[in-house]
Amino acid sequence: MYMPRNLDVFIYLRKSRKDIEEEKKATEMGTSYDTLQRHRDTLLAVARKENHNIIDIFEEVVSGDSIAERPQIQKLLRKVETGIADAVLVMDIDRLGRGDMLDQGILDRAFRYSGTKIITPTEVYDPESETWELVFGIKSLIAREELKAISKRMQRGRRTSAAEGKSISKKPPYGYLRDENLKLYPDPETAWVVVKIFEMMRDGYGRQAIAAELDRLGVKPPNEKRDFWSPSTITAIVTNEVYMGHIIWGKVRYVKQNGKYVRKKMPPERWYVKENAHEPLVSKELWESANKAYKSRWRPSTVENRSLANPLAGILKCEVCGFTMWYQPRPDRPNDMIRCANPKCKGVQKGALLPLVEERILQSLAEFVDQFEVQEQMMEKRESQSVIPLKQKALEKKEKELKELNVQKSNLHDFLERGIYTVEVFLERQQNIVQRIKQIQEEIEQLKQEIEKEQLKEKNINEYIPTVKKVLEAYRSTDDVEKKNRLLKSVLEKATYLRKPEWKKKDQFVIQLYPKI
Repeated sequence: MYMPRNLDVFIYLRKSRKDIEEEKKATEMGTSYDTLQRHRDTLLAVARKENHNIIDIFEEVVSGDSIAERPQIQKLLRKVETGIADAVLVMDIDRLGRGDMLDQGILDRAFRYSGTKIITPTEVYDPESETWELVFGIKSLIAREELKAISKRMQRGRRTSAAEGKSISKKPPYGYLRDENLKLYPDPETAWVVVKIFEMMRDGYGRQAIAAELDRLGVKPPNEKRDFWSPSTITAIVTNEVYMGHIIWGKVRYVKQNGKYVRKKMPPERWYVKENAHEPLVSKELWESANKAYKSRWRPSTVENRSLANPLAGILKCEVCGFTMWYQPRPDRPNDMIRCANPKCKGVQKGALLPLVEERILQSLAEFVDQFEVQEQMMEKRESQSVIPLKQKALEKKEKELKELNVQKSNLHDFLERGIYTVEVFLERQQNIVQRIKQIQEEIEQLKQEIEKEQLKEKNINEYIPTVKKVLEAYRSTDDVEKKNRLLKSVLEKATYLRKPEWKKKDQFVIQLYPKI
């Protein structure tokens, strides 16, 4: 079969579900099986054999049926649409996509309108050929049918595993371990924690109190990225039937809407339930008692029925942990308070009176305006401190380096044609130069963005100061809390709050503003 030569090509790599299963089997057997590496070697051999110039390699590290779920194919298609490549090297045409008709239309238009070929190790698909639509359509149809069959087979396998009492979640539930047969058994290090959570909930403790007690005991939460237990984690454990020894599959279903998957809760009659699938950690009586206590404590949100009471809502953040500061009304006291509700900040961060914090933010804004007006009077000094000229010089230097690298890349082809370089040496040195070119291009783009940002900042600050003045004036003249909140959000990204335990005075705290410039 005729194979085109000397093309500018992209390489696209993606694992199939079968590849992922093969890698899992290899891992279980203690052997190495890197699908992407094998495919990369194969396609590089094709490029080497046919003397193609590799512009870029796109490796899809996430799985997904549709184009919307795969960022690398999206980048590839944007590049293809520019027409800079003659072809895309891929292991098989279905690696580009097995999605629905919408996805196939996107692929068809991208390759057909740009005239970009699709090349596999054994086939060439030319969009300028009269048979393109027929061949592409048939291949896409077969790929979609295979995808449907694979998806149905996987779902059927999951339902069968659940019916057999096997745990098929990514990780076993907290308090359990999982054996080689996917059966759950108690984890001796954490099973007691689950029992304690259920007992405390049954005895009337709330989620926050249970989380605080576990933190006090030094118990690490299930989420390894967190240092402290959260109320939502307590809820997830208390409401999970797995701790009664049951396996339940199909509580939720993911339905594709507008190219994205949406989580949808399923009614209990649609669940797949296997009772007594493994050893329970709590009895049915304890589980029901704990859930009854939990539901009796739950109260529906009343936010929609209440007007805003905190002018700093969504603006004031804790300097220590980054959480939004909580508003604490005190009907029996003259002034309300703000505090950080994160357990991590207990004993580290003190609360303060809301009016004092509110006034400090207004004072800081006023000081910001005054400081700018003083600097404006020293314009010559301010211009001499601008970083824009330095960045522009760096940009000129990088652009010169880029031109030199492009000349070097062009010379590589001359050396190859004259036989000075072998194909192997050519590819190796081309990859080095392309990598340097890409790095320089990224640095150039970064410098351009930084220069644009600095120029915009200098322009915006002249418009920002009058806005802040108007906000301060309007804020002082209104009692409408929602209006005050909108005014502050119009000029502030956020403000951070810090008050250490040893700071005793009521107004002894630090506010840091982050203006919207």
